[in-house]
Amino acid sequence: MNIRKIFGKRNEIIGGHFNELRAKIGMANQDEEAIFSLREEICNACPLKNGNNCNAMKWMSPETLEVADAPKDHFIRGCGCRLSAKQRSKLSLCPAGFWGGEFDRK
Repeated sequence: MNIRKIFGKRNEIIGGHFNELRAKIGMANQDEEAIFSLREEICNACPLKNGNNCNAMKWMSPETLEVADAPKDHFIRGCGCRLSAKQRSKLSLCPAGFWGGEFDRK
């Protein structure tokens, strides 16, 4: 992973944790929370979800939701992220393409 990518991910993580904290102390933006809630629903239905993480030890076909223990053509690997923070990061994208970019349209 190159240094730009590492620092980009850092901003995603910090933003997600900040929005998670705002929600816990009652200062969340309700429009944003609606999007974060939809992201959570999508992740909850994903076969890569393992507790509060996206399982980086599995691969999945975004089209069929088939899960594999090893890489396959057109399969994506779970990102390994802590989902409760990632779902609240405006900059983050689901590696399977199920959500992300909602804040780019505003």
